Amino acid sequence: MGDEENPDEKAYTIIKYLEDGQVITEHNSRNYTGRASVTYANQDRYEGDFKDGLREGNGTYTYFKEEGPGNRYEGEWLANKKHGIGKMTFGGVGEYFGRFENGKRHGEGVFKYNKTGNVYSGSWKYGIKNGHGEFIFNDTKMKIAGNWDNGKITQGKWIFPNGTYFEGPFVNNYPKGEGIWHFVNGNTVKGDFSQELKDNDNPEPEGDEDNAQITVVNWKTNPEVVDPTRELYHDEPTLELPPEEEEEKKEEENKVEENKEENKEGNPEGEGIPEGEPAPEGEEGAVDEEGGGD
Repeated sequence: MGDEENPDEKAYTIIKYLEDGQVITEHNSRNYTGRASVTYANQDRYEGDFKDGLREGNGTYTYFKEEGPGNRYEGEWLANKKHGIGKMTFGGVGEYFGRFENGKRHGEGVFKYNKTGNVYSGSWKYGIKNGHGEFIFNDTKMKIAGNWDNGKITQGKWIFPNGTYFEGPFVNNYPKGEGIWHFVNGNTVKGDFSQELKDNDNPEPEGDEDNAQITVVNWKTNPEVVDPTRELYHDEPTLELPPEEEEEKKEEENKVEENKEENKEGNPEGEGIPEGEPAPEGEEGAVDEEGGGD
């Protein structure tokens, strides 16, 4: 980034720590290599390494206003982007520790949610859960482990604390389709999970991913076999989303609603126009983009 992004140069302050022990204050990082402390025009702060004028090496970036208090990244950088191993703290939401690539969570990493204590540990692909991973529910100690694609588990195990587990396919983070229950005594039961959406009479606080509707999961097996979920299955597991995924989900839902409204206005008779298609996945939320320029 160049100084053209900071037309008021005095609003951008960099304190450079030179190798000969000198400490100087300037208003741009152009061509600078070494350690420095920076206050950007939007009051974000960075303290760490620079190479040829860009954040590169190890450093800490603290977000000031736009992203809310408490947002902070500590770790490795490359060409002004979070890259390598680091920890990103999202205010009161939670924190991620693991690998980054080009500014996004990518590779192996752990995300812990402050509100519930739930933890996802596994693989990420440019900010989204992808690959093998395990989600642990803090209150029940249940686990969902297996293969994830675009933020959702598609095939894996639903593991209970006593060692009993279901193995099979998942849709929208819930078991769906033919699978097998494995019990600690060695018995197995085959059956089929189905899903249906119902209005949530007791909606969670605003911001929860299941605010409007709940998913009811039903297990079907042979009539002579006792339902294995009778004692085990009381509440459907609800997976949380990291801040960027939550923001993208809300944006997609809003776009779908806008499309529906536009279709109604453009065709009052309601003929010939299908309901709006889901919007394509957006970019990762602004919390992963640094506000300051160099």
